[in-house]
Amino acid sequence: MSVTLIVLLSTTKMLTIQSQLLTELSAALTVLLSTTKMLTIQSQLLTELSAALTVLLSTTKMLTIQSQLLTELSAALTVLLSTTKMLTIQSHFTDNFSGLLLSFL
Repeated sequence: MSVTLIVLLSTTKMLTIQSQLLTELSAALTVLLSTTKMLTIQSQLLTELSAALTVLLSTTKMLTIQSQLLTELSAALTVLLSTTKMLTIQSHFTDNFSGLLLSFL
């Protein structure tokens, strides 16, 4: 009977140790699951951030093109304004010259 009690006591201790190990393993698995969930959320956020950055890059490229086009348009308008001024001066000169010619005739 004493041997049976010793075996029973030893088995009980092993079962207690196994129970503690299972409790610790359960806690570790809970932490791992929580960490996995956080990593999944971080991955989703990084995917959304990547999409937002892609849109931002595309918008920046479009704004750069628009800026270049506005610069070219400004240059064209400057040339047009200069040409208009020259034509106005030529018109006045022609009018004055015509008036002089008519006065000599």
